[in-house]
Amino acid sequence: MTEPSAQSQVPLRVRWWHAIVAGLLHSGLMLLAFPSVSLWGFAFLVALPLVWLGWVSPRPFRHGLMVLLGAIPFYAVHLSYIADITVAGFPPLLVFMAAWPGAFVWLLGMAHRRVPKLPAWALAPIVWVGLDALRGEVIGGGFEWYFAGHPLIDNARFAAPAMIGGVYLVTLLVVMLSGIALDLKLGDRTRQKRSIYAFVVLVAIWSSASFAVGDFHAQKALNVAVVQTNVPQDNKIGWTLEARRSDFDGFVRQTREASAQSPDLIVWPETMFPGFALDNAGASVLDDAGLASFNEMRDELLALQAEIGVPMLVGATAAENLRVADNGDRFWFESDATYNSVFVIEDGRVRAERYDKIAPTPFGETLPYINDWPWLKNLILRVGLGASGMDFGLEAGKKPRTLAIEVGGQRVEIAPPVCFESSMSRVVRRIANAGVGTNLMVVMTNDGWFGSSDRGRRVHLMLARWRCLELGLPLVRSANTGISASIDHRGRVLASLEPRVPGVLVVPVEAGRARTLYGVIGSAVAWVSLAGLGALILIGVKARLGERRTKKMGSDS
Repeated sequence: MTEPSAQSQVPLRVRWWHAIVAGLLHSGLMLLAFPSVSLWGFAFLVALPLVWLGWVSPRPFRHGLMVLLGAIPFYAVHLSYIADITVAGFPPLLVFMAAWPGAFVWLLGMAHRRVPKLPAWALAPIVWVGLDALRGEVIGGGFEWYFAGHPLIDNARFAAPAMIGGVYLVTLLVVMLSGIALDLKLGDRTRQKRSIYAFVVLVAIWSSASFAVGDFHAQKALNVAVVQTNVPQDNKIGWTLEARRSDFDGFVRQTREASAQSPDLIVWPETMFPGFALDNAGASVLDDAGLASFNEMRDELLALQAEIGVPMLVGATAAENLRVADNGDRFWFESDATYNSVFVIEDGRVRAERYDKIAPTPFGETLPYINDWPWLKNLILRVGLGASGMDFGLEAGKKPRTLAIEVGGQRVEIAPPVCFESSMSRVVRRIANAGVGTNLMVVMTNDGWFGSSDRGRRVHLMLARWRCLELGLPLVRSANTGISASIDHRGRVLASLEPRVPGVLVVPVEAGRARTLYGVIGSAVAWVSLAGLGALILIGVKARLGERRTKKMGSDS
C-alpha cells in the first residue's frame, strides 16, 4: 500500500494568502525570539509555520515566493542599520535574507513529494540546516546570522548540544521538533508512533548533552581590562587629524583609568589605533621618509605602555611593504597589502608577531568574488551597493594564529578573532586550534556600523557567546560602541558595559578550556545536512526529468 499524498491527508485548500500569513508568523516569531525582545522559548516555534506550509502546499515554489514577502519584516527591522550604510544595497539584502525561508518551503515541498516515505521530523531538519550551511559556510564566505537555534544560548540545557555539533546541531533539533509536531498532527498511526520515538531521542539529547564533554580546566586566573571607546563610525571613516588626536587623548585617559585597577592585560577595540603605522617596519618607513611627526601617537602609546607596565592588545591596520610615494606636489602611501590586525605591546615595544584577520567582513572590508575585477568593484561603489566610505582593500590574513602573553610566569594563549569573525564558527575554531594550549579568546570589534541599533549589537554578542560554548573557551570582548563583555566557557555573560557609551570594564577571567566534541569535528552537522539537501535536490531533478521524458514519449506515441 502506498502512503497517501499530502493533499489527501490535508483537505485544506492552501491559498496564496496562507503562504503570506505563514511567512508573517515566522517573521513575528523571530522578532519575539531574537533581541531586543529575547523571549528565547519562541525559537521552538519559528520553523513550524514553514514546515507546515512546505508539507501541505500543492505549489511549493509559488508559495515559497509568498513566504519571502512575509519574512521581510523581520529582516527589515534587524538590518535597518544597513540603510544608513548603503541605501542601494539595503533592498537586495532584504530579498536575499528573506529568500531563505521561501527556499525552505519550496525545497521541503519538492522533497516531500519525491521522497514521501521520509517523515517530517527527518526531512525538515535536513532541508533547513542544509540551507543554513549553504548560507553560513559557502556563499560569500558565509553569513551565520539569524539561525533558528541562536536564541537558545540563553538556556544552558537547550544550548548544550552545541558542544557536540555546534549551533547547527541545536538548530537541527529545533526544526526536528516542528517536524515531530507535524507528523503527530497529520501522519497515520505508524508515523505518529515513530514520531513519539523521535521525540524521546530528542529529549535524551537535550538532557545528556552537558555530560558529553570534558571538565573545564582552569589554567590561569587574570584580570583583563577592556576599553570601550565609543567612536561613531561616520567619524572613524573620515578620521581627520584633529579627530584622531582628540580620540587618542580619550583612549589614553581610559587606559590610565584601567591601569589603576591593576589588570594583567588591557584590550583596545578593533582598529582603534588612530596613528598611521603601529608596526615597527611601517614606523621606520615613516621616519626614513621624514614623516616622524606621523609617529607621534605611536611613540606616546609605547611610552604609556612602558609606564603602566601592563601588556596591551591593540587593533590597528597593518601595511605590508609600506611605501611613501611623492610626485612633488603631494605624497601618499602605497603597500602590497593591508590587513586588519591585532598587535601585542609590552615592555614599551610592539612585538613583531601579530594576528591578521583571516576573514574580512563581506561588503564592509572586502567584496566577495568582486575584488578581482576592478571595473566591477568601481561600478558597485558608484552605484552605492557597498558600505559608504570604505575602499574594500583589506586582504585576508595568510593563516590563523594565536597570541601569547606571560602573566605571573604562566603562559596565556589567546585566540584573537576580530569583529565579524566571531560570528563564524569555522573561522573561530581554526584560530583557536592554531595554538597549542589555547585557553582564552579575546574579541576586538568595532560595532559602530550598527549606529543606534542595539539589536544588531546584541545579536553580534549572542553569536560570540555560541563560540564560547562550542569550543569550551572563555572570552573577553572589547567593542568600540559596545557591547563589551566577559563571557565564560558556557556562553554566559558574566559582566558587560552598556552600549554607545565610553567606559572601562575590568573583569577576573579564568583562562582555561573544556574539551568539546565540536572542537574536534567542527561543523560536520552542517556539511552532512548540506550533502543530504544536495541528494534530495538531485532526486527531485532526476524525477522531474523522468516525468518530462515519459510525457514526451506519450505525446510522440
